[in-house]
Amino acid sequence: MLSAAEAIARNTSYGTPRGFTVTPTWNYSAGVAPGELRRYEFWAMISHDCRKYDESGSDITIVFNPGPMSWSEGDRPMSDDNGDGLFMERVRGKPMFGALATFGDFERGDTEGFYLLFTNGASPTRPVSREEYLRAWIFSAEGKNGATAASAATAHSRSYQAWLSRADERKKEREQLLAVLAAQDPTKVAKTRADMEKAEQGAGEFLKMAADEERGRVGAGQTALGDRLRAQIAAMTPEERAWPAWAIGFELVPPGTPNAQAIVRRNPDFYQASKSPVEVRAILVHFQNVKEARVSQRQRMFREFDWAALRRMLNR
Repeated sequence: MLSAAEAIARNTSYGTPRGFTVTPTWNYSAGVAPGELRRYEFWAMISHDCRKYDESGSDITIVFNPGPMSWSEGDRPMSDDNGDGLFMERVRGKPMFGALATFGDFERGDTEGFYLLFTNGASPTRPVSREEYLRAWIFSAEGKNGATAASAATAHSRSYQAWLSRADERKKEREQLLAVLAAQDPTKVAKTRADMEKAEQGAGEFLKMAADEERGRVGAGQTALGDRLRAQIAAMTPEERAWPAWAIGFELVPPGTPNAQAIVRRNPDFYQASKSPVEVRAILVHFQNVKEARVSQRQRMFREFDWAALRRMLNR
């Protein structure tokens, strides 16, 4: 499979690079439970000027049997009180080339790139309900039976102060990203600015709420934050609690809201091998953002990529 993935990449403009070298790189995961699918991947590692330590990353990665963390935000999932991981997927886009889902944006340079997830129709994740999501936040704030409430309080206060101290820096970063977007598509600037400011406000409100918990702990091990979240659950109807959790920042929104992110958990049945631990059940293609010198060549690679050949790997 890895050689087939490399062949697809080489049959594009990256087979004859100009101004940089392409080094094929392979990786695989050894630490999997018995009977589970193994993750392995192909990278096209790029070097400019052929100098040592000049790698600028991988323009394209093809991952077989990836886990949800591969297309989700952050470097680790949130845990609920059962120790199960909850993932916040990146913002979904319109599916392309027969993919189950797409994430990110290929054209925008202010993102981490574009992801296409292919399966035979089954989903590697399961939706998380609104109630499950809020209870995971309660667990994150309080720990099991409130055991970590006292230690978390001081940490929340420090986090909030650190967040406040970086306000000007974050504003400058947002303006730089918006300037890039304005040069590409000025019509998207106003909406993107509003979304970013809303996310900024939501993050500040959440961190302040967590810090305020230091001054408002009530009851045995119960935090003000936990009480507010429990009140939010209590205010929902049973049907609303069972809705799939979608969020913008930390705010729950209706499913499918523009720029919202789905909260999901790993589907263990999907990752159970039926024939071989290296059978292909999912493929994730990641086009990373690239240096300006390679933008046109990456766009050519995207157009020349043999998506039909990639999908055929799922049926082998």
